[in-house]
Parts: sequence; C-alpha cells; structure tokens
Amino acid sequence: MTTPRDCSPNVLPSGATLQEVLERLNRGIGGVIFIVDAAGVMVGLFTDGDTRRALLGGALLSDFAGQHMNRRFAAGRASASRQENLQLLTERIRHLPILDEVGRPVDLITWSEMWRLPVMEPSLGGNELKYVSDCLASGWISSQGQYVRKFEETFAEFHGVPHALTVSSGTTALHLALVALGIGPGDEVIVPDLTFAASANVVIHCGATPVLADVTRETWTLDPEDFARKITPRTKAVMPVHLYGHPCDMDPIMEIARRHQLFVVEDNAEALGARYRGQLTGTFGDVGCFSFFANKVITTGEGGMVTTRDPELAHRMMVLRDHGMEKTRRYWHLVPGFNYRMTNLQAAIGLAQMERIERFLSRRDEIVARYDVQLRHVPGIVLPPRAAWARNIHWLYSILVDPAAAGLDRDALASRLSEHGIETRAFFYPLHIMPPYLNPAAFPNSTALSSQGLSLPTANDIRLEDVDRVCTQIAEIVQTSRVVREHAPAMGPRA
Repeated sequence: MTTPRDCSPNVLPSGATLQEVLERLNRGIGGVIFIVDAAGVMVGLFTDGDTRRALLGGALLSDFAGQHMNRRFAAGRASASRQENLQLLTERIRHLPILDEVGRPVDLITWSEMWRLPVMEPSLGGNELKYVSDCLASGWISSQGQYVRKFEETFAEFHGVPHALTVSSGTTALHLALVALGIGPGDEVIVPDLTFAASANVVIHCGATPVLADVTRETWTLDPEDFARKITPRTKAVMPVHLYGHPCDMDPIMEIARRHQLFVVEDNAEALGARYRGQLTGTFGDVGCFSFFANKVITTGEGGMVTTRDPELAHRMMVLRDHGMEKTRRYWHLVPGFNYRMTNLQAAIGLAQMERIERFLSRRDEIVARYDVQLRHVPGIVLPPRAAWARNIHWLYSILVDPAAAGLDRDALASRLSEHGIETRAFFYPLHIMPPYLNPAAFPNSTALSSQGLSLPTANDIRLEDVDRVCTQIAEIVQTSRVVREHAPAMGPRA
C-alpha cells in the first residue's frame, strides 16, 4: 500500500491571493495548488497554466485566488485503489487531488508518477544480447576472448587510427594515458575548469598537479589563450575536454602544445563521433580517451578506450593495463601496472553498439534539430554551441538559462520540469570552487556557464514526441514566469 503524501503545502484558502499561489507554486510542490473553503473542502485548483491565463486575462496579483481558480477539476477518491486513481490521469489531467469522503484533499497523484523521461538511457536493441549469450555459452567472460579484440579493431577502424585498447572505464583511460606518457610528481597538466572531476583527479593520482584554465563562452571548451597563459616550466601536458559533445578548438591547442613540447591527452568521454574541421575528435593528440558508461553515446555499462597512432606508446599502455606484465613472458612484470582490463562480456556489448554508431549519430541530429526549432525563440533559452568548424554530437542537449530574459533561473526551471516528469541535469560545478582543486583565480566563463547550464533528455532512442513534450513544458514555464514578472508591479496591498 502506498503511503499518501503530505499535500498540506499544496493547500491554500480561497482568500489567498494570486501572489501567494504563485509563490507556493514556485517552491516546487508538484505543480498544483488546491483551493479550499473554510471547512477544508476543495473548491478549485491552480496550475501554472491557470495562473498564466488569469494574469493574461487582466487579473492582479492582489486578487483573491477564489476569483480565478479552476472550478472544473477532476479528483480521485481516498476510498479507491491507487491503480483506479492513476487511471484518471490523462494528457489533459496531469494533477489529481485525492479527496476524502467529505471532499478534503488528502493526497496528490501527478503525471510524473506514470511517465518519467530520463535525461539519458542506453539503447540496447541490436546484437548485444546475441553476443553476450555467445560469451556465456563459450565460457569466455573475463578479459580474454574474441570480442575484446573485435571491439578494439572496430573502434580503431572507425577512428582511422592503428591502435585502440579497451580499458575498464573512461577514468582509467585517462590515468593510463598519463602514466604511459611519464607524467608524475613535480609535473603540471593543464585541465579546463569546466569538466567532470575525473579529468583533474587522474592528474592528482599520478602525483602531478592539475592547473586549471578557463573555457570559452562560444564553445564551452578549453580557451587556447588561457591555456597558453597557464604554461610554466613544469607543464608537461594539456588535457582538452570535448565537453557535452562539442569539440575543442584543436588547431591553436595543438600549435601551442607543439611549441612548448607538451603532450596532448584528449578527454573524449562525451564526444564520440564529434568532428573538428572534418576530423574525428580523439585523434589529434598523443592519446584519445573515451568512456562507455551507461549514459554515453555507446555503452558497455562501465568501460573505456584509449587510441593512439604511436606504436611504442600503445605497447606501454598495453603492458600497464595488465599489471605491467610482459606480453611474451607470462607472470614476468616489467613495471607495477594496473588491472584496467575490459571483460569480454563488456566488449561484446561494445561491439554491438559500434555496429549502430552511425545510426546513433544520425538520430541525434534529428533530436537536436527538433529541439533547436522549438527552443530557439523561447526567451532566455540559449541553444548549445555549434562552431562553424565543429560537429557537435550533443552528448546531452544542453542549454543555458538566462534568468533576466526567462523570468526564472536554471534551478527553478529544472525543478518545474521535474514536476512534469522530465529529468534534467545541471552543468558540472567549476573545479576551482571544490575542495580538492580550490583556486582563488577568476574563471568567469566556467563560473557563468556552470550556473546557467542545463542538460535535457537526449537518449539515442528518445521519441520525437517526447522532445516536443519537453519543449512545450519549457515554453509554458518560461511564459508563465515572464507573465508573473511583468505583472509584479501591479501587486497592490491585499484587500
């Protein structure tokens, strides 16, 4: 039996003002307010749409709620089963008050309990089950087996590089690359301030120091000019991160790195299939590092890959990946290596995923186009970057929310979308404000982007109708917020 939720925050008396209704709605309490009479009996309700229509119709924020509430509402019965009440929800009825025998609200059921759109989920409709079943039937389930080799070969061929090595995660890919390049104590590695923490963590795990550089407002990725400013005699490498699927501006980054004889380790965890001036990301630097976590473009559950054109570097990474063991002399260890291997089971899934990579990428183009068309004219919503030289694969379709134009901030929009069953994700915190990487320097671009950035549902198999639903909700929420702000000066003293 489901315990009824406490719906008292959703209840206001009919003598409350529209101002009070809106203030309560903005707290994120399920997207609905129940209006009750003196006996506590429900007589009407308000949603975002109801308040917007009232204000556009000439209502003042000082008006009593009872003057403008929606009196024609559907309601469930506390004596009915939850399944019976759930069946009353429809595309039109998204908030269902549950009333006791007298008519007092005692519970609330929302559409989000029936329908929740995740920000990302894997697409496993290809040969994944077939290949995994083959692994189980053959008994080859550890890091030995044909699927590891096939996955590596397919991945290398896709990227046009001679060497690709599977690893246990995107993080271990980065760590393996740095260790193989000789990064250690006393060294510095330049890392963008706006990135997932793993980019900096692996530098610290090597005993080296991550040096933070700002990103650009235009691409959200490493600013080449700030990168150049941060180089010192101790700098040994730079780690450009192709953030949220948009490539870094690699020509100036590579030129600066060559001039200062720095290694380049590309963090391509979020940008498989992205291109810079026609060339796939992850193929510019000394090593490209990829992640196959469950929320990535392709997945193996957990897992990653390193790519390189350098055969000696590939060999060092291969040895380090497997406990530092010499390949031609079993149990003879050349260096204290790691257990960073991928299992045959994971590689089987990865191979099946790579068989559909072009389909995934073209589908993402459709999803992005759908978002673009519907969101480009919503006030305060800034679309994702797309430099002329870039193919942004939009790992997550990510927008910026300008509070001044949208009428609400990023977190408020995320909260309101959650009430409609739509999962979103705020941008990463800038590294420089978190305890392990504290830096008093100013990073104005990463700070601003982090506070305004919001990622929307972008799964490979998301339905276009669900994209439409997300866009409709964003447009309605922004419109309501702007209407409320425009009417705020009309708020007079309560009668």
